[in-house]
Amino acid sequence: MNIQVTSDQVKFYRENGFLIIDDFLEGSELSSWQIAVDEAVREFVNRDDMYHNQRGEDSYYKNVFVQCVNLWKTSEKIKQLILAPELGRMAADLAGTSGVRLYHDHAMIKQPWANPTNFHVDNPYDPFYSDQAIMFWIALDDTTVQNGCLYFLPGTHKTCGFEVGGILGEVSIGELFSEYPNWAEIEPYAAEMKAGAGVFISGLVAHAAGPNMTTHPRRAFAMLFMPEDATFNGKKSALPEEVFAKLKTGDVLADDEHLPLVFSYKEDRTLSDKS
Repeated sequence: MNIQVTSDQVKFYRENGFLIIDDFLEGSELSSWQIAVDEAVREFVNRDDMYHNQRGEDSYYKNVFVQCVNLWKTSEKIKQLILAPELGRMAADLAGTSGVRLYHDHAMIKQPWANPTNFHVDNPYDPFYSDQAIMFWIALDDTTVQNGCLYFLPGTHKTCGFEVGGILGEVSIGELFSEYPNWAEIEPYAAEMKAGAGVFISGLVAHAAGPNMTTHPRRAFAMLFMPEDATFNGKKSALPEEVFAKLKTGDVLADDEHLPLVFSYKEDRTLSDKS
């Protein structure tokens, strides 16, 4: 597993809002992730009480991708993989924060002939606002223009606000440009990646994904990290009900059971130290 982050990579991430790690997983490591995610997704979708869309129920969005959230809570394999302090350190170094907690994970499978994912920004949906919000997205299959690779609008994290995230539904793929008209002039970057590559994504950079125009699914798995000192903004979003019920706006989101600390320079502790 390639866990090294260079100063040039940090510079690229902070300039563009994303950073691709081409050789993150190789060989048996990639197989372990693929098997763990496939098993966890099968278990998740078989539980009718848990399987639902997190951001709407319209039929168009249901055909964008299959989404399974917080698999780390139901799969010990996923938990061991994604709560590795090394991943948290990479995220913290790129985002420029002292440490990170896991907000949530999610598997995203674009099924054959799935709809495109509209341009959107993640952090406006989150229960905290921060320009240090960061996601790590891992390609479990080769991602291509044909099967729905990610697209980025480089540098948009610098001019993005927290109020508008974009509509993930049956609207124009560029609907977000009505709020940020200057972004429509930015040439998108098509992030084709081999299976095992990963990409760190700022919570404020505009990104999208194309349709899957193949007969095979395109699997990906993502972890959303938040700064260890992030504070609650009043939105429930994907927070568990038991966490949301106890919060007041301005509270630090520091619930170790549901929002585990993955890495911290400040506290010098990680989840693995407590297990």
